[in-house]
Amino acid sequence: MSDACAICGESDWSHAYDGPIRDGVFGRQRPGRVRRCGACFVEVLVEPAQPPEEYYAEGTYRSDVGEQPDIEHFFERHDHEQFRQFPLLQRLTVRHKRIADVGCGGGSFLDGLAGYAEETIAIEPARSYHASLIGRGHRVFPDVASASEAWGGRMDLVVCFSVIEHVADPVSLLHGIHGLLAPGGTALISTPNRGDILLAAGCEPYRQFFYRVVHRFYFEDRSLRRAAARAGFQSCDIVYRHRFGFSNFVGWLTEGRPLGDERSALLDRRFDSHWRLALEHEGRADYLYAYLS
Repeated sequence: MSDACAICGESDWSHAYDGPIRDGVFGRQRPGRVRRCGACFVEVLVEPAQPPEEYYAEGTYRSDVGEQPDIEHFFERHDHEQFRQFPLLQRLTVRHKRIADVGCGGGSFLDGLAGYAEETIAIEPARSYHASLIGRGHRVFPDVASASEAWGGRMDLVVCFSVIEHVADPVSLLHGIHGLLAPGGTALISTPNRGDILLAAGCEPYRQFFYRVVHRFYFEDRSLRRAAARAGFQSCDIVYRHRFGFSNFVGWLTEGRPLGDERSALLDRRFDSHWRLALEHEGRADYLYAYLS
């Protein structure tokens, strides 16, 4: 990789990690090497190399993470996730707005807003989803550049969930999103949080799971703010969201594997609620979201 950091342009590197990383589903690994920028604190996967663009366009990515590239399987795996995303829109207005989703997959998020929005723009490289997206009324583009030709400067809201960590140049992605926005528009970006509680606790099995072949960049609030500023955004308001209960945390520490919500929490659901809120307040949740304008 170039010696200059893609986020801040500096060349102040240090070693962050060298060892097994996730290669698709849990339990499949390969060697990896990660380094950290001392100026903006982003971490970057140096080896293995960046997958080619066709990796996402042809559906190979979905297969590698244990999914099938057909639309119904996407709905089965991802529809429920949108109920975590929709509450993040409470501070925004979506009625009669033009909304784009960058890296929308099968379009579950856009489906939930179709009755409110004036236009829904689906930006997705995986060609296997395009026919269904069009059939459900979304305007479809394979990338931000092609969407910008028709909709540049016209979008009221652009969302981009769990994409920025995959790309070779996050600042260019954010710059393209900035170019899609109308004056006064907002972008909502999400990415895994490098300040996650399990990483902070030094859980080695989780670290081998957190670093993965398809994630090139690992952000915390400082590095994401730096990327947003370089892309032309004036404001970056970050909030944290944690997806899993306390039993998942204990499972990683005691069994070295993800439990998700497969078994009941050690304490009741009220404790789980306080656990999540505490992590979100302290910036130790597993995901961060940024409102950019």
